[in-house]
Amino acid sequence: MGGLVRTVDRHGVRTLARAGACLLLAAVAAACSRPESDSPEPAAGGTLVVGIPAAPDSLNIYLARSSASLLVANRVLPRLAEERLPDDRHEAGLFPLLAERWETEDDGRTLVFHLRRSGRWTTGDPITCEDVAFTFEVQTSEKIAWRAASIKRFVESVECRDDATPVFHFTRAYPGMVMDANDLHILPRSLRERPFDTWREIDWNRELPAAGPFRLGESADPQEIVLERHDAYYADPQLPWLDRLVLRVVPDPAARLAQLLSGDIHLALALSPDAAAQVARRADLMVVRRPRPAYTYVGWNVLDPAAYRDYRAARLRWCDREGRSHCPDDPEEVARLAREHPHPLFGDARVRKALTLAIDRETIVDTVLLGEGEVPASPILAPLPDHDPNLAPWPFDPDRAKALLRDAGFRDSDGDGTLEKDGRDFAFELLVQAGNRTRRDAAVMIQRDLARLGIAVTVRPVDNSAFYPLIARREMDAWIGGWLTSLRTDIADLLTARACGSEGNNFGSWSDPEGDRLALEATETLDPKRRAELWHRWEAVFHAQQPYTILFRAMRLTGVSRRVHGVESMLANDDLAGVEHWWLEPGR
Repeated sequence: MGGLVRTVDRHGVRTLARAGACLLLAAVAAACSRPESDSPEPAAGGTLVVGIPAAPDSLNIYLARSSASLLVANRVLPRLAEERLPDDRHEAGLFPLLAERWETEDDGRTLVFHLRRSGRWTTGDPITCEDVAFTFEVQTSEKIAWRAASIKRFVESVECRDDATPVFHFTRAYPGMVMDANDLHILPRSLRERPFDTWREIDWNRELPAAGPFRLGESADPQEIVLERHDAYYADPQLPWLDRLVLRVVPDPAARLAQLLSGDIHLALALSPDAAAQVARRADLMVVRRPRPAYTYVGWNVLDPAAYRDYRAARLRWCDREGRSHCPDDPEEVARLAREHPHPLFGDARVRKALTLAIDRETIVDTVLLGEGEVPASPILAPLPDHDPNLAPWPFDPDRAKALLRDAGFRDSDGDGTLEKDGRDFAFELLVQAGNRTRRDAAVMIQRDLARLGIAVTVRPVDNSAFYPLIARREMDAWIGGWLTSLRTDIADLLTARACGSEGNNFGSWSDPEGDRLALEATETLDPKRRAELWHRWEAVFHAQQPYTILFRAMRLTGVSRRVHGVESMLANDDLAGVEHWWLEPGR
């Protein structure tokens, strides 16, 4: 497969797009575009300040969990190519970055990339195939325990035919080979000198070499991440136009809006709909709207937390006896544990379906998002062919929800207004990130809707730094989370038995034998029509079982000063995509 030709607008600014779960239609593209500039020639220099809602949990992307970490990695680390979102001018595909081109050899299992020879790390070393091969070692190391390591499960090895030719050998041919090979942020081979089991103690703010358009700089403010221009950017040594890019952590949405309105920052990410309305009324500001290939959901923990705690303690004792410092769960054991020790509330599919029916999700979209979103039926988002267009989301139907709960044995036997079963009230905690106002507001509406059925919900806001460790340890009843999606349907790495356990993303530990079979077969099926049929059948299993209650798919709203030029390159999955081409018009 060859790379797509880059496109350049009349000002010489590269237009980027990402392959994602939604088509960027012409009307949306028009809404996201900016008017013609009075200063068409890019001006070099300046510092762009961006308000971001959360801090990266690690600047080493292979130790990180947060999307903020990805925001930094995309700026400072080289990538082979970039997925591209289809719009009215471009087809979906991969856009060459460090790799100039690539092709699959005749056996169908060998993928060859050809690298630019112009790239250099901030250490002065050239970017070579050895860096790509080393990064594959990092991604598959048990000591690193990268959360997305399963993406590489069919990559047998990476060899170097020469300094500029990495060759990926796969165990089998399948449709996602190029995307799976490309799913990496390249690290320099010089890091091999640092043992993997010490990586979590390293201060990556100081010790991460860079080779993207920016490099890590120094900051006196712990709430700011400073990225400085990298003078040896492999794609174009003239870029970036900016001298510095400052990511300022402003968790409070109101404070982030205030800083944009006052001119203290140039961009404010993740605006709420009401904040976007305020920004749109300002002549010196604008709102960039993009349909996000992402969804927000309530996750139901189907595994009894007490049973998991006992299992985990026993697992750690076993690892200690065996002298193992790295002690991951066995995913299949955790999936079995969930079947044998279900959560007293959410282990029953009837209960999960009832909760979905009892939550008025359309009103959440209209009230919390001011209509800037929709309710999807499945984690496979339209209009991907893997999504069944005939599948409709469950409606708001409290009466049907009550009937399902009665069938599951829940009744208000003592007349106190709360349902109970086997002497236990239907009461639970709903975890939500404290800094995410949209999700907090949605949680309050969920609490209200379920109270009408006799279900007591305690909304528990948790700091972002504590939120992910809590759900990773399965110390929750339910949580509000979100997933970004891509052109590749990744359900097998999200909602199957193999994704259970301490190193998987199946935090709720739900699996279904038929659903697992369909997901795994679909992942390996080359024929697009057959693959779509399998995913449609998987969606039917998900729809009936409701391991998630999918709340909404929101528009991505970003507030931008009109002094900033080039922001049309923003992607649905990357707020700062193409920032190396952005430039600041002198203050006016």
